[in-house]
Amino acid sequence: MMKIERSVMILLLLGVLFGLWATTAYAQQTDTLRIDLNTALDIALSENPNMKVADMEITKKQYAKKSAYGTLLPQIDLIGQYQRTLKRQTMYLDGDFSMLGNFDPSKFTPEELKILDVLGRAMAPAEGGSSNEGIQVGRKNSWTTGVNVSLPLVVPSLWKNIQISQVDIELAMEEARSSKINLRNQVKKAFFSLLLAKDSYEVFKETYRTDSINLDDIKNKFKQGIVPEYDVITADVRLKSIIPNILQADNMKKIAELQLKMLMGIDSEVPMTVSGALSDYEESMFQQLIPADTSMVENSDLKQFDLQSNKAQKAYELQKLQFAPTLTSSFNYMYMSQNNDFRFRDYRWDPYSVVGVTLSIPLFNGGQRYYNVKQSQIQLWQLQEQRKDLERSLKLSLKNNIDLIHKNIEQIVATQSSVEQARKGYEITRKRYETGLGTIVDVNAAALAMTSAELQYRNAIYDYLAAKADLEKVLGYEL
Repeated sequence: MMKIERSVMILLLLGVLFGLWATTAYAQQTDTLRIDLNTALDIALSENPNMKVADMEITKKQYAKKSAYGTLLPQIDLIGQYQRTLKRQTMYLDGDFSMLGNFDPSKFTPEELKILDVLGRAMAPAEGGSSNEGIQVGRKNSWTTGVNVSLPLVVPSLWKNIQISQVDIELAMEEARSSKINLRNQVKKAFFSLLLAKDSYEVFKETYRTDSINLDDIKNKFKQGIVPEYDVITADVRLKSIIPNILQADNMKKIAELQLKMLMGIDSEVPMTVSGALSDYEESMFQQLIPADTSMVENSDLKQFDLQSNKAQKAYELQKLQFAPTLTSSFNYMYMSQNNDFRFRDYRWDPYSVVGVTLSIPLFNGGQRYYNVKQSQIQLWQLQEQRKDLERSLKLSLKNNIDLIHKNIEQIVATQSSVEQARKGYEITRKRYETGLGTIVDVNAAALAMTSAELQYRNAIYDYLAAKADLEKVLGYEL
C-alpha cells in the first residue's frame, strides 16, 4: 500500500514539474521577438540611443535660438549692495565763502555752530587761493538697492547671432537625419548578415543530414560486401569535416544577432528570431532599377557641409559687424541709505533714478577685430576646398556602389545557374556510384561543389543587398 502511495506521489510530482516546464517553454516561445527587416528598422529608429541623442540635440538648439531672441528683450536686474567705509573721503572747496560770517549765532544750536566752524575753516582761502583744510564726507555704512533695466536698441551682432542659431537648428536636424540614414544602413547590413549566417548554417545542416544518410547507406553496402571499407572511411571523414563548418556558422549567427540587437537598442538577453531568407529578395532585386538622377542632392554629408559653410559665412559677417556702432538704453531706480550704525529701523532711504542712452563707436582695439575677420575669411576658403574633396569622394563611392550592384546581379544569375547544375551533377554522380560506375571520391567532389555553389549564391545576394544599402546611404534616400 505504501509503495502505491509513493508511486502516486512521484507521478503527481512529475506531472507538476512537467506542467511548470511546459508553461515556461510556452512563455519563452510567446516572448520571443520575431522580426523582419521593417520591424528591425522601426525598433532601431525608436530605441537606438543615438537617435534619442539626435532628437535631444535638436531641442537643445531650439532652446539656444530662443535664448538668442532673449538678448533683444529688456534685461531687468534687482540690485542690492552694501559698502563699509574704511577711510572716509576728504573734500576741498576753493572760492570766497566770506558770506558765511554774516549769520546770527543765536539761531543755531551748539552742534550746528560746531559744524559751521569746521566748514568755515575748510573753506577759508589760503595765500594761494585754495582752502588749507578739507572736510571728510560720507558715513561708515552705505546701503543701495533698486532696479536696473537695460535694452539694446541697435546691436547688429545680436541680430546676426539669431541667424546663426537658426542655422544651428537646421544643422542639428540634418545631423539627426544623417544619423537615421547611417542607422538604417547599419541595421540593414546587420540584418542581411544575420540572414546570411542563418542560411549558411542551414546549408551545412542540410549537407550534414544528407551525408549522414549516405554514410548509413554506404555502411549497409559495406556489410553486404558491395563497397570497400575505403568508401566507409571516406564518407565518415567527410561527415565529420562538416561539423566545424556548422559550429562556425552557428557562432557567426550568434555574433550577427548580437550586433543587430545592439543597433536596435534592445537587451542581448531578449530571445529573438528573424523571419525570411536571402532568397526572398531575389525577385525584388530585378524589379528595382538604379535611378537616373545621381546628383546626390539629398546626400546628408553634402547638406551638412553646406549648412556649415552657411554658418561660417554668417560668422564672417558677424566679425565684420564688430566694426559697427551700437546703441543701448538704460534705466535705474535706486534707494540709498548712509549711516554709522546698524539700527535699521531708524535708517532714512533716499531715492534717485537715472535714464540714459549709450552710443558706442568702435575705434581701435589693437587690430583684434581686423584679424578675426581675416580668420573667418580663411575658414570659408578652407570649407570650399574641403567640399570639393568631399564631393569627389562621394562621386567615386557612388560609382563603385553602382558597379558593385551590376556585378552582383551578374553573380547572382551565374551562381543560381551553377546551383542547379551542381545539384543535377550530384544526383547523377550518386546514381553512377549506386550502379558501380562511379567512386566515392566523385560523390564527395560533387557534394562539395553543390555546397560551395549554395554558399556562393547566398553570398552574392548578400553582396548585392549590402551594395544597395550603401548606395542608398550615398544618395540620401531609399530606392
